[in-house]
Amino acid sequence: MAGTSTQAMDMLRRLNPITASPSSAIETAALLDSFGYSLMPRTSVHQGMAAGLATLMGRGVGVGVERATDVLVSPARPLPARLAARAALGGLGAGLELLPGHKDATLWHAGLRSSGELLWVGSVGGALFDVGTFLQHRYPAQRWVRPALLAATGTGGALLWARRRMAARTAVIKRWPLEQRATVPAALGIGATVYAVGVGLTRGYAASRNGLIRHLGPGFGKSALGRAGNAALWAAGVTWLYNAGVGYIGRANERVEPGYTAPPASALVSGSPDSLSPFEDLGQQGRRYVTDVVTPELIEQVLGEPAKATPIRVFVGYNTEPLYPAGRAELALEELERTGAFDRSHLLLVSPTGTGWVDQTMIESAEFLTRGDIATCAIQYGRFPSFLCIQKVHLGRSQFRLLVWGVKQRLASMPPGKRPKVLVFGESLGAWSSSDVVMYQGIKGFDHYGIDRALWFGLPGLAKWSRNGMARGAGDLVPEGTVGVFDRHEQLAALDDAARQRLRAVVLMHDNDPIGALSPDLLVKRPPWLDGERGRGVPEGMGWAPLISFWQTGVDAMNAMVTVPGEFGSFGHDYRADTARFVRDAYHLPTVTADQMQRIEAELRTLELQRADRIKASHLDAAPPAPAQRKEKEGEREVGGVPLRVRRTGGARWLRSLLRKPGKAPGDIQQGVRGHRRPDRTDLAVIASRLGVAGTAGRSTTSRASRNRRGQPDLRPRRDAGGLGRR
Repeated sequence: MAGTSTQAMDMLRRLNPITASPSSAIETAALLDSFGYSLMPRTSVHQGMAAGLATLMGRGVGVGVERATDVLVSPARPLPARLAARAALGGLGAGLELLPGHKDATLWHAGLRSSGELLWVGSVGGALFDVGTFLQHRYPAQRWVRPALLAATGTGGALLWARRRMAARTAVIKRWPLEQRATVPAALGIGATVYAVGVGLTRGYAASRNGLIRHLGPGFGKSALGRAGNAALWAAGVTWLYNAGVGYIGRANERVEPGYTAPPASALVSGSPDSLSPFEDLGQQGRRYVTDVVTPELIEQVLGEPAKATPIRVFVGYNTEPLYPAGRAELALEELERTGAFDRSHLLLVSPTGTGWVDQTMIESAEFLTRGDIATCAIQYGRFPSFLCIQKVHLGRSQFRLLVWGVKQRLASMPPGKRPKVLVFGESLGAWSSSDVVMYQGIKGFDHYGIDRALWFGLPGLAKWSRNGMARGAGDLVPEGTVGVFDRHEQLAALDDAARQRLRAVVLMHDNDPIGALSPDLLVKRPPWLDGERGRGVPEGMGWAPLISFWQTGVDAMNAMVTVPGEFGSFGHDYRADTARFVRDAYHLPTVTADQMQRIEAELRTLELQRADRIKASHLDAAPPAPAQRKEKEGEREVGGVPLRVRRTGGARWLRSLLRKPGKAPGDIQQGVRGHRRPDRTDLAVIASRLGVAGTAGRSTTSRASRNRRGQPDLRPRRDAGGLGRR
């Protein structure tokens, strides 16, 4: 019974939000702060993640300050000595926090001030722990009543405060159209799980490090070797898990949706029988993109006037020419040449998001507004959601740079009066990768690459255009008035004609978009969007705290876009309600009447509803036909070939060619891959033995001479004497 009573007393002391550990006070404060105001509404899952991460940050700060205190004074010293050490550290932190600060302060300067704040806050929390522990030992409880009362009072008060803060946040933050519920008990349960996982991983890392050090034996060199080896092993394990996870998620790119199994019939889009980019190679997002092209008949029906041309859509999928970026860019240029894209008045170059998704509402808006006299081109560079595809930004940037440079070279052979206007568009990660092309040149890069105008939606705060201030029109690389950042269309419409004419780059960034607000600077520096007059959707009571605000904003970014088909919003990372008007004014497209604009926006909603039905359809006949598939006779649809009859395509063609065994025709191996045959050990051996000779197998077989005769730029890397291409 005595042992059980002791365990119960220990458990009750652990529930005390102040004296459970030296970091308990700051952990409790961080936990309560996570229930405060935020940019986005949160579900129980999101709130739980925010609470768990905030508490872990508080634990890290508390442990760090405690170790610094132990260096100054041994934990065995009396209470006055410990409090004196904490007072010294707290005074040092307060002095650092009082360093003069300004909005243009460097990260080093801001980091010193933030470190000072964390130092004195951690010192105060440690002092509360020391005093509380001293009182517990000075006046020990003979029964469980007092510890239970203290634990219940502290925990109950924290829960009540958390509930009140969550209610205050819910009252001022706009909700998504889909119902999202959040309760304090569910959020705390999820937060406890996140906290336990974080603590468990930390202890596991420390245990493996200490075990490796003991195994190697004493000595500074062996200790350093053990620490480095442990870090390398954990890094390798995390890398393996990450690659395995994103590889599994990326399989969605090969999934064939029943509503998008029919290849397009028009030769003016990729994936058609005449295309150099096969329909099965386009990936899930590419097949949607080429199928949903707007037709001249629909343009005339919506605008009430004849269309000028049939829109062109070019898409190069991730599974096409995957060995080097120039392969995809080169194929895209061939497709543009084949479809006659350079004869259109507008050429829109698009960088998709991490999954290859292209904003169809934006593309359809441009096709309506130009009366079909436009060609669009997109090259896929990833297969994963954008937050898992950040490491692919460099690939998207290099591909897009090759594409715009190749287009400029091609247009140089045309008379100036017949050249199309080159427009650039990117949303989210696509805005990041496309804007990075001119990150070191600014607006001069537009002229260097032959870009007339650019429109970027939801430019991430991690992008260099955001971090170096060019997105805000600051810096020598951005002349005044050439870049504009807007929260809504009314701000752009308020500019006079001369100001709109000067704009070369328009950034549509909602004030409460956490993807645009998320930046490493948030770790140590108060963001400018929390100073002065708050933007639309930014709560007045929202504050900033070092370390914690970064993770809070990151959690908000996970819930930044919750959409319902056909219900366009102008909130968070949802830009559909703003799209059509920004496309018209940012690109200076032909004007439309107010009535025509209303009809365009209504049709955009209808097209999105039909697209959602095609995505959800269980088979092709149950899916509403896309505009290009509609025929006069109901029940029939126009297709460009035999629909795909597999649930998943075979993946990259270069992998198929490596898996092809001697004596088998190309069709045999394709049939094998289509039948979901996974590579066995023999297949992997074949790949390893053929990489040296088959590594350059690609989709395009057109010779350099034929490309140059057609006036197309040659983007394929040259080979040196050793047979290795320049990267």
